[in-house]
Amino acid sequence: MPIYEFTCQSCGLRFEKLFRRVSDQPTHPCPNCEGEGIKQVSAASFAFKHPASQRNGPLPPSTGTSDDWNFDKAIGHDAAEKWGKIHENNARKDKMVAEAAKEGRGISRDHLVRKREGGYREVTEGERKYINQNREAAHAVSQAATKQAKEKK
Repeated sequence: MPIYEFTCQSCGLRFEKLFRRVSDQPTHPCPNCEGEGIKQVSAASFAFKHPASQRNGPLPPSTGTSDDWNFDKAIGHDAAEKWGKIHENNARKDKMVAEAAKEGRGISRDHLVRKREGGYREVTEGERKYINQNREAAHAVSQAATKQAKEKK
């Protein structure tokens, strides 16, 4: 079952949709705002290779089991470590959003950007305007391309 990635043209949300079979459907409704989500080109799929000891000879038949019992544990530990960092960063962002709310500024995680020295900072008004101009330009280009593609059909 393929997973397709979409980007909402209204709110900018990137979301994935699992289909039961291959789909040529170029759009899908956004789960956030019900806007039109355009199908994106996803990264190529990947597969794990066999250990270096098996690269020189023919590969063994796939039996569905791992040759290295610690391999699954290593992947699990790596994933847990990365998710821990993600949760830590989100907690830091949520704290900044709460502090801004106490000061009377209504911001969300979308208003925060990473600093080079680590941590996050709030986007300035000039940066916000620049970002929104780029989003509007990208949206206009996307709409024009969609319109042009529909006219060719």
